[in-house]
Amino acid sequence: MTLSPMRIFIANVPHKLEETELKTMLTQFGQVASVKLVTDAETGKRKGFGFVEMPVQDQAKAAITALNEKEVYGRKISLKEAVEKQQETPGNFQRPRREYRSPEESANGEIDGNRW
Repeated sequence: MTLSPMRIFIANVPHKLEETELKTMLTQFGQVASVKLVTDAETGKRKGFGFVEMPVQDQAKAAITALNEKEVYGRKISLKEAVEKQQETPGNFQRPRREYRSPEESANGEIDGNRW
């Protein structure tokens, strides 16, 4: 049994499904640390996806296997392991260097390798 926690991404969540109902569905496979269905900040309506955290990785994998593509309130929910987004830091972007030459420097009429 693997004790490292796993975050699960759940998509195609019906608007009728409450977080408590989802947690109840998942607890049959093991402990559930948290359930968060994402809502729109302006309207307060659900966006149809969310995240679940389960402390035991084997239990989380069992829940994914059993509940992925399961029909709930007329919709097939989709579960998979959540992958963390890589944050772009402002300092790690490098613009490609471009060389500019005057026509005098380029006797063959090429500028940046292009013939004009």
